[in-house]
Amino acid sequence: MAHNYFIQTYTHNPWYNLAAEKYLADQIGEGEVILYLWQNEHTVVIGRNQNAIRECRAQLLEEEGGFLARRTTGGGAVYQDLGNLCFTFLASPEQYDLQKQLAVIQTACRKFGIETRFSGRNDVITEDGFKFSGNAFSKNSRCSIQHGTLMIDVDVSRLGRYLTPSREKMKAKGVKSVQSRVCNLKELNPEITVEAMRQALKESFFELYGEFEELDSSVLENSEVQKTFETYSSWEWRYGKSPECETSYSHRFDWGEVEVWLKLHKMYISEITVYSDALDVELPRKLEQMLLNKRYDMADLELEKETAECTPEQKEKLRQVTEWLSGLWSEE
Repeated sequence: MAHNYFIQTYTHNPWYNLAAEKYLADQIGEGEVILYLWQNEHTVVIGRNQNAIRECRAQLLEEEGGFLARRTTGGGAVYQDLGNLCFTFLASPEQYDLQKQLAVIQTACRKFGIETRFSGRNDVITEDGFKFSGNAFSKNSRCSIQHGTLMIDVDVSRLGRYLTPSREKMKAKGVKSVQSRVCNLKELNPEITVEAMRQALKESFFELYGEFEELDSSVLENSEVQKTFETYSSWEWRYGKSPECETSYSHRFDWGEVEVWLKLHKMYISEITVYSDALDVELPRKLEQMLLNKRYDMADLELEKETAECTPEQKEKLRQVTEWLSGLWSEE
């Protein structure tokens, strides 16, 4: 006999919400289906196999109070704010039914007079071909997952601000996002709000799945969710999981030009070559030695310690170069 559950959270931290999703997936039993609703505030979520710095201006996002999150499913990068509603279907393998799950979304939209269709591998679009929902999938022997977004009143100006990659020179492995024409559902029906869509999805879930038990979000307040939250919020998960890549930069200082070639492995500098026409011929090698095996954002660089044996002039030049390189994270 199938057992259906509904749960929603009002916590807007993406690392917590994704940790809660993993916990729910781990609890799925035979014959069970869960619909989970959640929201992230000022967040870019990238796919499991994406390169963080290729897909978005991550440091700019974080400097402006946003979050970078990496999910466990595939697919491309998305920007989310409180004008977006996320949904997750978690089901034991024998209960997983993509068409039925999509029908819940489509039935909810129809309550607002909006007809939709599934397009390609992972999008739900309007009749006019505008994307308002992207989906991603994963599964194991215990649980199959479909999760996605519903753009209701998202600040679309933020998509271009954070999602447009700034490093055109980068040669990166990993899945690259595909840009689509997007729209907010509120443009099609001004009556739609996030809260109204939450209720419509809840009603549609009942209409297609029958009786369900509504779980209180307090079931997510446990040590397992906290442990996963710590993993998902870590630099190693968000950046270090990025595929290997190569990139190069150049800049002219008043004392000479510097060109830096980097190879990154788990977002650490695994190889570095520096070229310069500076009169100080030792400078490129000192910079290479100083940055090798450091994090790409150079947060682990102890400049005073690393330049202890340098002359005051070299220290100043090395400071200028490292400030320039670390500043590239938020370059627009």
